[in-house]
Parts: sequence; structure tokens; C-alpha cells
Amino acid sequence: MPTTQPAVGKYLVGMVASLLIALAGGWLILAPFALGYQPYGADWVSQTINNVATGIPVAVVALVAFGFFFTGLLGALRAAGVLAARKQPVQAQAALQPEAGLALVPAPAQSELDRTLSTLAAALAADLNARREAGSNQTGDQLLEQSVTRREGS
Repeated sequence: MPTTQPAVGKYLVGMVASLLIALAGGWLILAPFALGYQPYGADWVSQTINNVATGIPVAVVALVAFGFFFTGLLGALRAAGVLAARKQPVQAQAALQPEAGLALVPAPAQSELDRTLSTLAAALAADLNARREAGSNQTGDQLLEQSVTRREGS
């Protein structure tokens, strides 16, 4: 199985940006207390309520985004073969096993299938080229024109 070079830069940039935004949300929450415009022991002033009400969603959304970027990074590394694939639980493995009456297709049959499909594709391409040269494409053009006319009339 050929391995590909994983593109991890976009995930790392997203993770760093998400962490910076989460820190900004944390600062919004802590700023009233750190800068002293929330009096000690008093009811919260409107600036404190505003900062906390804005900071919490900003931090939560940033942390969720970080999780998505991290999951995407793990998936890209697994797809590239850098990380080993997850081991499936025993129940999931049992569900993927073929029934006793079914036989697995051997590997040489798969390559034979590939050869057969490529031969079929080549034959279809040759037939298509022959029809184009014979002018039978005019019938296809007329059918296309009729379907376009029907759509415009609807």
C-alpha cells in the first residue's frame, strides 16, 4: 500500500488558531477580575456580565473547533499510514466477518476482475469512438435537444 505525504499544516494552523481564540475567550472571562473593574464581593456589574456572557461561548466554540481539527489530523495521519488504524471491538469484527456459507474472494481473482474491467472500458471507449465517427451522435443530439425543449416548456 503506497503511503502519501500527509498535509498536516492546515490542521496545525487550525489547532493553533483555535487555542488562541480559546485563550481570548478565557481572557474575556477573567479580565473584569484581573483588571479590577469588578469590585470585590459586590454584585456583578454590567461589564462583567457582558464579558463572561461573551467569553464562555467564544471559549467553548474554540475548544470544539480544536477537537475537530485534532480529529481531522488523526484521520489524515491514519490515512497516510503514519498512525496505525484503530482496532475494532470484538463485536464490530464479528459483524464484518462473512457468513459461514460465503467464501472470500482470493486476491488473484481481484486482479483478474481489474483486467476484465479495463478490457471492458477499452471496448466501450472504442465503440463510442466508432459511433461518433459513423454520425450516430446526431440521434443523441436530437434527444438532448428534445429534453431541453421539454424543460424550457415546463
